[in-house]
Amino acid sequence: MNKSICTPYTALTHSLFAKLWVSAFIIFLFSGCQSNGNNYLQGDDAPKQRASYSIYLAGPEVFLPNPIEAGITKKATITRLMKEHNWPFDLVGLYPMDNEIADFAPDFKTGIKIYQANIDLMKRADYVTANMVRFRGPSMDVGTAFEMGYMRGLDKPVFAYYDSMPFYGVTEEPGIYSERVAKHYPLSKDSSEVDVHGQSIENFEMADNLMMIGAINDAKNLKSNQKIAASFEDAIIQIAKSILDGTGESKAP
Repeated sequence: MNKSICTPYTALTHSLFAKLWVSAFIIFLFSGCQSNGNNYLQGDDAPKQRASYSIYLAGPEVFLPNPIEAGITKKATITRLMKEHNWPFDLVGLYPMDNEIADFAPDFKTGIKIYQANIDLMKRADYVTANMVRFRGPSMDVGTAFEMGYMRGLDKPVFAYYDSMPFYGVTEEPGIYSERVAKHYPLSKDSSEVDVHGQSIENFEMADNLMMIGAINDAKNLKSNQKIAASFEDAIIQIAKSILDGTGESKAP
């Protein structure tokens, strides 16, 4: 073969082969980087997805004159606390009035729609924080009590606080349930241990019914009413601390 023809042809072949080899090597390297977490392009220093936890915001605030504003305020408090404490995760508030109820009307059908919508929110939530303020009597709001029990039934951590200011214009302490009954419900003239109807008054030195106090996160280590936070803000900080130290992680799927 003529060397003048063979030499350029051989050089061209070698050049193409070299380019193909380099291209194949780059593709191999890139594929390996995508599949291996400890690699050159996506090593240990690669940014990790920020964790996010949802909190169901339970309480009788939905009955206040401005219930939507109450929810907005709570969410703004969560946002502020995240910035102030620079937590390595996000907290997202889920408020019952976030739900949009179609064909809203003061009837039974609408009530069931609200119930189902709130159930769906609780299923999405990782935590619940509930205002255990006395409501239309010496004990807490029954709807809020159900929500605490529902979340506990889902094996999700339950947190609580006592905030009376929006309802009565004064700051109250959770105190002891039996003492609150004596103050806000008629008792028997013969005994302070029963009400005017002769029914016994629960007294286990708890702030409310024992089933509600028992539902509060890590109740087995609860020696008093200390886990009932003095404010919504304190309750959110309790949740954040439980995430940081690993004691309040939700066990539900």
